[in-house]
Amino acid sequence: MKHRKFIRGPLFLLKMILILAITSIIVMLLWNALIPSLFNGPTLNYWQSAGLLLLAKILFGSMGRGFGRRQHTYPDEMWKKKLRAKYEAMTPEEKEKFKNKCNSRFIFTYTDDDCQGSAAKAEPKEEKK
Repeated sequence: MKHRKFIRGPLFLLKMILILAITSIIVMLLWNALIPSLFNGPTLNYWQSAGLLLLAKILFGSMGRGFGRRQHTYPDEMWKKKLRAKYEAMTPEEKEKFKNKCNSRFIFTYTDDDCQGSAAKAEPKEEKK
């Protein structure tokens, strides 16, 4: 299975070149179908459309993400935000029920690196003589 590591890099590069080629062809075809007839503009060849894509990437940022910079949210942050919004919309009774359900599902034997969890912090019982 180690040989797959060496294939990933060239395959990724090949995929990116293929995506750029297909996107350039699509831009060229759309440009040549619309711009000359609508605005009496020039027609583009393949390399001009690839250059136009590169120019748009430089001017407008990453493709597919809109204009300007957006704050990147990681998948674990997204579900936390959804859960927090759902929790805030709950009634106090629903919140208590949710807390009890979470406490019953997630039982940990220790809570920190010193292994001093709830079992270590429990008070000793008095012995009867």
